[in-house]
Amino acid sequence: MRFFPMRVRLPKERVTALAEAQRVLKFRFRDIRLLHQALSHRSYVHGTKAGADAQDYETMEFVGDAVLGLAICDQIYHLYPQASVGELAKLKSQVVSRATLAILANGMGLSRWLLLGPGERARQEGERTSVAAGAMEAVIAAMYFDRGLGPVARWIQRLFLETIVAIEEGQAAADYKSTLQEYVLRYFHSTPDYRVLGESGPGHRRRFEVTVAWRGREYGRGVGLSKKAAEQAAARRALDHVLSGGKVSSSGSVPGMSSA
Repeated sequence: MRFFPMRVRLPKERVTALAEAQRVLKFRFRDIRLLHQALSHRSYVHGTKAGADAQDYETMEFVGDAVLGLAICDQIYHLYPQASVGELAKLKSQVVSRATLAILANGMGLSRWLLLGPGERARQEGERTSVAAGAMEAVIAAMYFDRGLGPVARWIQRLFLETIVAIEEGQAAADYKSTLQEYVLRYFHSTPDYRVLGESGPGHRRRFEVTVAWRGREYGRGVGLSKKAAEQAAARRALDHVLSGGKVSSSGSVPGMSSA
């Protein structure tokens, strides 16, 4: 894989910005150009003179997804040794969802250091949730190429531990509802509506199933040990669909989702 040519020298202000990013990430790079690549959007690379000698983060995003998946699989395997393969697979898919990645990335303010091309920054401002998820995976790849699997796996496992435990316990470490609310307001000029579809189980282990919809269409369902947990799960499912490729159409629908 080809990275930045050795002749590329980063401007002083970019080096300063990346130093701040490293402090927030709590991870020091040996080759800061890897972090620079991980935070270089394709609009910057292909649309600006400054990005002419650079590479965007899309290939790194692909690698980061694999590294993240391996680190999380290792972590949940050791955290829950009695869990079945199906249970582990379900937990892993929730933990590494683009919704979870985006919320963690936005919590760090990762978009502050993301380079975008002319006109792209204004357009992406409303889509920073989706962009942040991709950048997060690219940063993980940069860490892997810079320091190897061990250090980045430990970094990932520290960052995701609270999320893993919360999801396994039927809670929500991240506020998916607030993120979904912001997204729906911006793109649909509407608000999500949560409705309880049913309840099951004994009183001390009551399970709730909730659906989330807007403009008369269902976008996600979730199950939890409380209405609040089920709503968070439904919001996460709706967000994850949108951030994994679902686009907002002029009719206000997301392809691939059936009507409520």
